[in-house]
Amino acid sequence: MKHFIIGLSLILSIFFLNCSENKKDVSEEQVAAMRATTVDFMKDLKSILIEQIQIGGVLQAVAVCSDTAQVLTNKFGVERGIYIKRVSLKNRNPNNYPDDFEKEILNQFELLQQNKELNNKTEFVEIITEGDYNYLRYLKPIVIQAECLNCHGSQTEILPDVKNLIAQNYPDDKAVGYKIGDLRGAVSIKKVME
Repeated sequence: MKHFIIGLSLILSIFFLNCSENKKDVSEEQVAAMRATTVDFMKDLKSILIEQIQIGGVLQAVAVCSDTAQVLTNKFGVERGIYIKRVSLKNRNPNNYPDDFEKEILNQFELLQQNKELNNKTEFVEIITEGDYNYLRYLKPIVIQAECLNCHGSQTEILPDVKNLIAQNYPDDKAVGYKIGDLRGAVSIKKVME
């Protein structure tokens, strides 16, 4: 096991070293802008969810997540000239399933968490080419907090009415069984470079 962890650490070091070489094309200003955008997005989304919990309970927050969150996410992206979404390997909403690029980075975040190296400074940024366009890709981990357990916790933590509503809206839900501090997924931003 010790050799596995050492080997895994070496692979991750090489991966992130290679990624840092790709970051040469990304300015600190661009990274700072992506960080700020992510913070604003998560703050807006969290405030809406908490407000809905206070107004109508957890059931109201689930309704917001299933209906309003996607609209708010799209509006946020349009206002800022970006494509933004929340992605997870254990998605609830099929719209939040990661593309191949996002899957690769989410897997790297998972490895960092397993090695207890995932922290609030963890992020990934790279400029990639798709077709005729260059895109700035940015991912920031989403970590489970206490209020997340109302809908994403263990079967005993989620109220029966909430379970029923989730099952009704998301019959293929995989987004349960989390504990505080677990990696939930990531905010993913894609921006066309001019």
